[in-house]
Amino acid sequence: MRFLAVFVALVSMVSVSAAKDESKVTEFVNLHLNSIGTEQARAAVKNCVAQGTVKFQILNRGPQVWEGPATLVSEGDKLAALMKFPPTVYRTEWFVRDGQRTSVAPVRPGGGPRTGGWSEFGDFIKTHNEILTEGLWGGTLSTGWALSHLDERRAKLEDRGVKKVDGIELHRIDYVPKKSSDLEIQLYFEPDTFRHVMTVYLMSVAAHLGRTQADSRNEQETHYRLEERFGDFKGVDNLTLPERWIIRFTYGAPSEGLIDQYDVTEQKVSHNMSVDPKNFEVK
Repeated sequence: MRFLAVFVALVSMVSVSAAKDESKVTEFVNLHLNSIGTEQARAAVKNCVAQGTVKFQILNRGPQVWEGPATLVSEGDKLAALMKFPPTVYRTEWFVRDGQRTSVAPVRPGGGPRTGGWSEFGDFIKTHNEILTEGLWGGTLSTGWALSHLDERRAKLEDRGVKKVDGIELHRIDYVPKKSSDLEIQLYFEPDTFRHVMTVYLMSVAAHLGRTQADSRNEQETHYRLEERFGDFKGVDNLTLPERWIIRFTYGAPSEGLIDQYDVTEQKVSHNMSVDPKNFEVK
């Protein structure tokens, strides 16, 4: 009986601790949402159109930079993200969410034989479409932002406390989708303003066994790291939103991976515009 009483007491303590942790995370999320704008100001936004330019560069493969227009359109839980480059030198990245389904357009030129016409970046988004379905892509620039829809998403948030990132202290919250995911998803916030400034998606794939021991030795583990970084926050229609959006995608073996970077500058952010529903058609 005494053992049972102790066990019940321990379970009770764990339950109370879990409830406190959940309450703490809920309070943090509310502070974050208020950093975007008041509840009334957020509710007034039915759609958002962010237009600007994007510069693409493979950071560890020389100085060549390609530029083009970038557009992020969102309405409720729908989203369309477009980054367009001169077709003779690169490709167009086009991601769509219609509220339930997602699509990532194949690209030419740029798609290798392994990805079947998609870039490595596009293939990663296509394979891990929870980045789109959970409302994570584009952060607070999207009306479907994940932390604004936690009741519908039913995701789990885990508070990891303050961490140093590139020498700067940021508050980390891990995002665990209700549906299982191969990704580790980390959200980072400024501790003083509660603004969301970065999302990191991580995944590793174990090396495959070769036909021979020599072949196996040549195989290496593959690492994927996708970052969305947000900065240059400005006031727009009573909301505080980022004008800078840097997307960095690192993939490959640790010793020979590539680092793709898309540097987006939002030149104009508009709300409650007339948006063509065709923008959100899944192809």
